[in-house]
Parts: sequence; structure tokens; C-alpha cells
Amino acid sequence: MGITKKVWIDYYNKSKIDLKEPIAIVGSSGLRSVGKIVVDELVEKTRPQLFAELYSYGFPAVYYGPSYLGAPCAAGVKIKKANVVQLPSVEFYALERQKQNQDVIITRGYQSYNALNQYVVADKVTDLFKEFQVKKVISLGAQVIEEGITGCATDPELLEEMYRFEIKRTSVDRFIGFSGLVVAMGREKGLRGACIFANTSQNLANPEYPDFDAAKKLLEKIAEILEFNVDTSDLKAKRMAQQELMEEIIKREEMREKKRKRELEIEESRGYA
Repeated sequence: MGITKKVWIDYYNKSKIDLKEPIAIVGSSGLRSVGKIVVDELVEKTRPQLFAELYSYGFPAVYYGPSYLGAPCAAGVKIKKANVVQLPSVEFYALERQKQNQDVIITRGYQSYNALNQYVVADKVTDLFKEFQVKKVISLGAQVIEEGITGCATDPELLEEMYRFEIKRTSVDRFIGFSGLVVAMGREKGLRGACIFANTSQNLANPEYPDFDAAKKLLEKIAEILEFNVDTSDLKAKRMAQQELMEEIIKREEMREKKRKRELEIEESRGYA
């Protein structure tokens, strides 16, 4: 298991980024992709400014299994719109809010392929948060044990603050992957942070299969904390579209299986099997 040899950050118009008392929101691929969906929605709905990207030798282009569990993977690039190639990255977006006293850094995370690389990346991410004087880090995820929205934090005072938003204290003892590690690493550098979980259910065939219902509930809670006005109605539409797609895939698989059985029966009747 090798240690990442290089992690670097590219900034865009860094001199123009002037954030007030920023809060960092962190989400990445993970259990049922809940945190990733929330961050994707925040980027889509609030239209923040992409001001930095973090690259790492530890970011594969493809995972053959759950990314947050260090599944087998392959190095490569992402192919974006207009067939432009791009390295996998952690993306940092600045949301400057004129009417609030706090701006927001929305962080779209990426899972490294092993624990050592995760630590190197989390270290670099929290260095950026320190540089921009982040006052609080909120990482997003999901769990399958407790109902509702639950959480944990770096200090008792922040737990009490979360409780005022009806976020119950979690009894879950692990938060695997990028997002949780960023909060814990930040604590070592004096950054206050909280991990907030939505309840979801397991999908053993594909642990990262999107749970839009859980993401909707978590997004609504984050919008309440940050005083956002975010329309979450399209998440229901996305869930329905996803369900229709899955039903169509299952239907096609059933038709293929019936066809295969009929062909096998015909061959057996002819004495070829």
C-alpha cells in the first residue's frame, strides 16, 4: 500500500474570493450517495463560484464497488461535456451571501482508493479551510440504524447547537470515508465540525444506489441551518424517474430470462442438450 506522492490545489481567481465567517459544507459519494446528492443539489440550486479544485494521485476514475470502502478501482480521467478530459478532483465552491453574516464553502468530495491517501487529501482540504478561516465544518452522510436526522460533533457546544435544529445525537460509532475524516482531521487543527446523517436503507447489490428521499430530508435540514431557500421538489421527480428506470431494467431482464429459458427448452426438446 503506497502513500500518495502528490496532492495539489488549483485556484481560480483566488484574489477575488473574500468570504465572511464561512461555513464549509462537505459531501461525497458514500452510503446511498446521500451526501453527494445534497451537495450536487446545493451547487445546482445556489449557483456558487467554483474557486478551487484539489487533485490527487489517490483518485481513481472508476470504482468497481463502493468507493468509500476502498473497492477495486482503475486510474484514469473523467470525460466531461464536449468530450473534455479532466482529472478526478475535490471541488470547492464559494457562495457569497450578501444578506447573511456567513458565506459558505460547498465542498464536493472525492474518495481516495485507500486510507493513507484519504488522510493526505483530508489534511490538504482542512488546510484550505484553515486558510479561508472556516468557522464550522458540516459533513453530510447517511446511516441505516436510527430514524430521522442524527449527528455528532467535535465538541458538546456544537452538539447542543445541532439539537436546536432537532438533530438528535447519534449512537452510530463510525463514519467511513472522506466526509467524516475531514471533520476529524479539522478537529486536530482547531476547526469545529459536525457530521449530520439522514436515515436510509441498505441496498446490498449497490450500496451507493441513490436514495433521493433521504437526500431530500437532509437537504431540507441543511437549508434550515444555513437559512437557504432551496426547492427540493425535483428530488421527488428524480426518485420517480429512477424508480421507473429500475422497473424498466428489471422488466427487460425478466424478458431476457424468459427468452433464454424458452430457447433452452426448445434445444432440450430437440435432444441437443
